[in-house]
Amino acid sequence: MKNAKIAVWVVVAIVVVGLGALVLAPQSGVENVDGARMDELAAEGVRIVDVRTAGEFEMGHVAGAENVPISGFEGAAGTWDKAQPLAVYCATGERSITAVQLLQSMGFEKVYHFNEGLVAYAGELEGGQAVAQAPIDETLETPVLYEFYTDW
Repeated sequence: MKNAKIAVWVVVAIVVVGLGALVLAPQSGVENVDGARMDELAAEGVRIVDVRTAGEFEMGHVAGAENVPISGFEGAAGTWDKAQPLAVYCATGERSITAVQLLQSMGFEKVYHFNEGLVAYAGELEGGQAVAQAPIDETLETPVLYEFYTDW
C-alpha cells in the first residue's frame, strides 16, 4: 500500500514537471534579438517591420525597415508569406509583442522580436534619431511638473 502511494506521487511529480517544462518553454518560432542581431538580419534580407506610427518611423528607424503601424498590422500581415522570416520592433517592445502574438496566431513560422525596442538600438538610424526619453534641462536643477488637468 505504501509503495503504491509513493508510485502515485512519483507519477504526479513527473506529470507536473513535464507540464511546467511545456509552459515555461520558449515560444516556438519566436526568437528575441538585440540590436546587433537586427543589423545582421537586415543584411541577410529578413523583412524588418517597424510597428510604430508613421511619425515615429520618420523620426528614425532601423535601416531597411518598413513601417506597418500596429493599428493596421493584422491586415497587412495577412498578405505576407508565412514561411518568410521577419523581425518586428517598436520603441520599447510593448507594441511589437502584440505584433508577435498576432503573427503566431496567424501561423508565421519564424519571427524575430527586438524586445528591447528602438530605445536600446545602438546602430545607425535612417531618417532621424531614436529618443529614449525627453531631454532633461540640467540647468534647471529642480524638477518641473506640468499639470494639464485642473479642477477649478
